Amino acid sequence: MGDRKRKSKKRSTSKKQPPLKGFTLYLCHCVDYDEVVEALERGGIRFKRHRDYFPGYAPDTELLKLVGRRHWILITGDKKQRIKPLEKQLIKQFRVREFIVVGAGDIGARIVGARRKIRNLCRNNAGPFVAAILLSSNVVQRSFDGKNQRPDIHDLSN
Repeated sequence: MGDRKRKSKKRSTSKKQPPLKGFTLYLCHCVDYDEVVEALERGGIRFKRHRDYFPGYAPDTELLKLVGRRHWILITGDKKQRIKPLEKQLIKQFRVREFIVVGAGDIGARIVGARRKIRNLCRNNAGPFVAAILLSSNVVQRSFDGKNQRPDIHDLSN
């Protein structure tokens, strides 16, 4: 009598994952690159590209209204947006959930690495809020006055 081969119960990570429901990222013009798109597609993350909605650069006022009205999650590299008076007002008015990719490196890999943290923050907080995606793919929520809401571990030494 021959033993049947046992199938592995572990799922393969090589297959494309299905997109998470109710979780659509909007890639601002400063992160709308083909490499980022490829990484998000491999990670099974639903997204919208800036170039599909605007012919080139678009004013932050237009972009924030679009993202807020559609309940998308804004991914940007613009660190100053949350402290400019008009943009800050629009983020609050349209309840925008904004994530700023800080530092150099593989933006797509960092977003994919942080997707669970991004999703959890969005699930637990309807917005408005601004958070940063760090080089380590950690996510840190930011305040609207230009400071971190939660101190970094390096800030605890003061």
